[in-house]
Amino acid sequence: MKKPFLIMLISTLGFMLTGCNFTEEQIAEGIIKDYYQAIINEDYEKAFEQLQLYDYDAGHYTEGTTLSHKEAKAFYLKKINFLKEQNYELKGFEIIEVEYEDGHSFWHHIKLKVEQNGQKFEWNEVADIFEGKLLIGERDDPYAKYRDGKMNFEIEDLKGN
Repeated sequence: MKKPFLIMLISTLGFMLTGCNFTEEQIAEGIIKDYYQAIINEDYEKAFEQLQLYDYDAGHYTEGTTLSHKEAKAFYLKKINFLKEQNYELKGFEIIEVEYEDGHSFWHHIKLKVEQNGQKFEWNEVADIFEGKLLIGERDDPYAKYRDGKMNFEIEDLKGN
């Protein structure tokens, strides 16, 4: 009698844990899709609202930014204008993999289709959710910094990419 009960208890706990993780994964995928689709649709204000904003100080990422929401939004739109000047367009994206670190922490691998000055590129990047916001991590796209949440750099200094 104890053995069937124990098996049922373990199965129920496993199902509950998997169900919780699946829900977190769905929420993350929703944020990711909202962000990339907003970039494609040129709805940059919506894209901005999806992002985790941060500063980069002495070689380390900070939690948050010293800019006000209004200042951060203005800077983000300035970064987007730089992308437009470079004839950069995100044409498509695909979530190609979800990678788990410890059964709970996970991040998504994204494949991007970008067109710049008539040339087509495929770039890969990693997206994570931090405090309900999108954090773009490792990336191939040299222009990713102009659409991510990094807030404290001089755009003019980076034109030589």
